[in-house]
Amino acid sequence: MQLDRLMTPRSIAIYGASENRGPGRNVPDMLEKLGYDGDIHLINPRYESINGRPCVPTIEDVPEGVDSIVFCVNHQLVLEPFRQAAGRGFGAAVILDGGFAERGDDGRQRQAEIMALAREVKMAVCGPNCMGILSPNHRTSLYSGNLLDHSQLAGNVALVTQSGSIAIGLLTDCRRFGFSHVVSSGNEAVTTTADFIDYLADDPNTKVIAIFTESVNDPERFVAALDKAADRGKPVVV
Repeated sequence: MQLDRLMTPRSIAIYGASENRGPGRNVPDMLEKLGYDGDIHLINPRYESINGRPCVPTIEDVPEGVDSIVFCVNHQLVLEPFRQAAGRGFGAAVILDGGFAERGDDGRQRQAEIMALAREVKMAVCGPNCMGILSPNHRTSLYSGNLLDHSQLAGNVALVTQSGSIAIGLLTDCRRFGFSHVVSSGNEAVTTTADFIDYLADDPNTKVIAIFTESVNDPERFVAALDKAADRGKPVVV
């Protein structure tokens, strides 16, 4: 897995981009507010353009090898376009909606298929059932929420939280400290808190790592990541 393509993508596709309020509008709006200078590809068959940006109907209309794709659609509409993105060499994905392992046998099966495919092509995945990722220092956002004030976001604290409400709460007030990265990791079907800690231990913009975890499914890797952060002199608050 190449977490750079998830955490600091140079190109982003937004599946389910929309003019209506919600993640499909919030993600491109936040990229514009942050001054993101990479390529943005909007995907929705209902639009030819959204707020002056061209919009294409399918993933097949987007260039191959896009770094990250964020799925802003219902969980029942994710699996097939996820397969297409994996087949076209997309490096990473964020799946925002719930309805996966936390919701019955059908959801567990959907999540298992995503896990298997992502691991086969070595694709990093945030979620499902999450708020996404925000990296203010790099002016990138795959975050589904609507932040009213982005001027004080950037800082040196990295937050990785399985709880979306914790991400929402801490992002409402950046007067005491700002963030290098905010990761709302959700179900952690593919990429786990341990993977994110390992990445952040080497991130030059991160000085402190904050974790809100609900379960640790890979304890050996989790401890190894904590040891790496300690070796780099970075406190981890869990």
